[in-house]
Amino acid sequence: MEAVIRIPRDVANLFNDPETVKVLVTLNQQNVPHCVPISSLSIPSPDIIAFAVIMADETHRNLLNNPDKVVTATAVKGFQSYQIKAKPQEYVTEGVAFDAFRQRFGSIIMGSGLEIKGVWILKPLEIYDQSIGSNAGKRIV
Repeated sequence: MEAVIRIPRDVANLFNDPETVKVLVTLNQQNVPHCVPISSLSIPSPDIIAFAVIMADETHRNLLNNPDKVVTATAVKGFQSYQIKAKPQEYVTEGVAFDAFRQRFGSIIMGSGLEIKGVWILKPLEIYDQSIGSNAGKRIV
């Protein structure tokens, strides 16, 4: 059984900041990367990463079809940046996580014709400091 990775508070704060640019990279079955910005990518608790599936059809398909492939989530704001390598854990279309994302992002997409289809829960495996400075590229967890 793999150890549970606890995401440090400063990493969570950066991912949870609405002004932070967040991207997620997944792989298709031929290992071709797919990189997209996902504003809802966040850390709702210290041991998971999650995001709402709103327009991320290819990302969703990659996670469904490749549950054992590692994905990369990166958050950048100014000179601060962290990268989390993770694996898909669960896709939910109801329950606490789904309701929390619908409450947080529902008003933002209201009137756009878009909807939250579900929420992906990702299990963190490794965390790297990608900020400018002497720690750039160093694994922190």
